[in-house]
Amino acid sequence: MNGTASSNLRAAGRRLRFQSFLALACVLVACSDDAGGDMDAATAGAPAAGSSGGMAGSAGMLAGGSGGASGGAGVNAAGDGGGAAGRASAGAGGTGGVGGTAGMSGAAGMAATSGTGGTAGGAGTAGTPGVRWVGRVDATDPNAVKFAWQGAGLVANVQGKSVAVKLRTEGTDTVFFQPVIDGKLATRFEVKSGGDKTIALGSNLTDGDHLVELYRDTEGMYGVSTFLGFTSGTLKAPPASSGRLIEVVGDSISAGYGNLGSEPHPAPNWAANPACHWSAANSSWFQTYASVAGRKLNAEVSTIARSGWGMYRDGSGDTSGVLAALYDHELGTAAEPAFAFEPKASAVVINLGTNDWAKGDPGKPYEDAYVDFLETVRTEYPNAFIFVTIGSMLSDPALTQVKTRLQAVVATRAAAGDTKVVMFDLGIQPLGANGETPTGCDWHPNAADHARMAGLFETQLKAKLGW
Repeated sequence: MNGTASSNLRAAGRRLRFQSFLALACVLVACSDDAGGDMDAATAGAPAAGSSGGMAGSAGMLAGGSGGASGGAGVNAAGDGGGAAGRASAGAGGTGGVGGTAGMSGAAGMAATSGTGGTAGGAGTAGTPGVRWVGRVDATDPNAVKFAWQGAGLVANVQGKSVAVKLRTEGTDTVFFQPVIDGKLATRFEVKSGGDKTIALGSNLTDGDHLVELYRDTEGMYGVSTFLGFTSGTLKAPPASSGRLIEVVGDSISAGYGNLGSEPHPAPNWAANPACHWSAANSSWFQTYASVAGRKLNAEVSTIARSGWGMYRDGSGDTSGVLAALYDHELGTAAEPAFAFEPKASAVVINLGTNDWAKGDPGKPYEDAYVDFLETVRTEYPNAFIFVTIGSMLSDPALTQVKTRLQAVVATRAAAGDTKVVMFDLGIQPLGANGETPTGCDWHPNAADHARMAGLFETQLKAKLGW
């Protein structure tokens, strides 16, 4: 998808879908009947939903990009692989604290307000029980709401001493979820395929209202999740949105590939020893740089990311493996339904280029594809601040090459009158002087490095949007 986002008919269709979404006044009220569902404890299993080959590289330079390439020994077939990154540029900090996140407007309506590039989401009809959806969801059936992109989910107020939900996984073996109750992390859990599952999110709670958040933690190319309602707890009116929305467009780095894993790369050869490969259990959107920064700034985060893909080409050199081809998708890799691009994003961050450089500098076609994609983004979000960035798996000379081309892209947009496109650098993940500092799986940033990048992104958001 280059240039404009879609045909006029397609755009009109998705606007009608969004209007239907807003018309829902009350959704998924708590019920006591959980027939047909298996009762699972909210525990974190560790199924290997797939594996990928790590890539050994030479110190100081990414040998294979941020992967997804097929063929060739050591190339990650499921997600981004990499070679040795450069030396540490900044110390790794701890993971960000958990706070209440702002989500999309309630099902009944959403009032737009003026501000810096965003719209404020209302909570629907006052006092009406319901949930506030976060990210891209298909609420055509209010009793079976579907979502696939990492980070999509819900925010709700629930009364009671226990909270449980019913979920379904289709199209993949398992999907992980991260619940948050009253601003505190609850136990991460998985929902395997093969029937509806009833999951206890919290028990032995105080008798009162509780802020419940639930986010899909697994990358969007792995199946579809369906939320079938609360089976324990009384649903109340949802909390209001902050009106701050960050949209992320990226590859496996933004998806959280392997960021819960640990992979050292000891000198002198800097090869992964022992190697760690992708699984749904060791990959968490909730711990990504954008998610951490969003929580710090009370902003909702919607992430459109696909491992191995790029802006102009994917890690194998295929020019069809690009995020522009998925940008208007509501449910991950599924072409339908189309997303309505509502509510409007306050900020968009694009982190693409690592896979484009897997086979070297792609040249001017990378810039051209980027400019075309920015025109699409600007059409959908006329007032958003757009941040173009790269990091943190590349090192020189590739890193300097990417940044030079990104600066050219920003200059092209400025010459066209778009002065709200800026570039910043997410840096290089630290390895330590002798490779003693581990990365995540297959050379990807771990949770600590995502927290470091989150600090850089937070600084940019504060400076440009005044958050």
